[in-house]
Amino acid sequence: MLWRFFHISCLCLLAWGLTRCAPVAIIGSGAVVGVSALREKSAIETVSDTVLSAKVSQAIYKISPDVHATVGVNVQEGEVLLTGVTPTDDLKIRVEQAVWRVRGVKQVYNDVAISDSPPIKNYPKDAWITSQIKTKLLANSKIRSLNYSIKTVNNVVYIFGIARSSEELDTACNIARKVKGVERVMSYVRLKDGITAG
Repeated sequence: MLWRFFHISCLCLLAWGLTRCAPVAIIGSGAVVGVSALREKSAIETVSDTVLSAKVSQAIYKISPDVHATVGVNVQEGEVLLTGVTPTDDLKIRVEQAVWRVRGVKQVYNDVAISDSPPIKNYPKDAWITSQIKTKLLANSKIRSLNYSIKTVNNVVYIFGIARSSEELDTACNIARKVKGVERVMSYVRLKDGITAG
């Protein structure tokens, strides 16, 4: 009886541990359950992107902790989007070079702005804009919102991810454009067939 309790406890801990790493749980020989089933990329790709994102962040941190604090990183299937600010153009270039050196990086989109002041002062408004867009995407039945990553920096919205069709992408971008306070929408979304649509 004690052995059976121990065995079940281990299975529960294993399932919990797996869900902490990726949105998928594997229980016994049963089914795979989680939000990865709703995404265009697999659970393995999700884990790979998470690991790659950590490596990219570490590479930027090695350049400068201050730069690391002001540069945002988004990763989708090996493609890296850099946003935020650096105080000089030289640092912006160094950051991109460091990211390219990370094994597994397939593409780098460098949208880092040059500025002495970090975008912290605009953070509450940016966070509000991001929240509004995510809510509207989630409420739209024509959009698979889990395929999109939304980031707002100084009223500029960056959309990153995978679209099932150009119509879906147009809908997502139009939703973002109509949110109050949005000045510009930058799309780094790939269509499901692999073509970048922007």
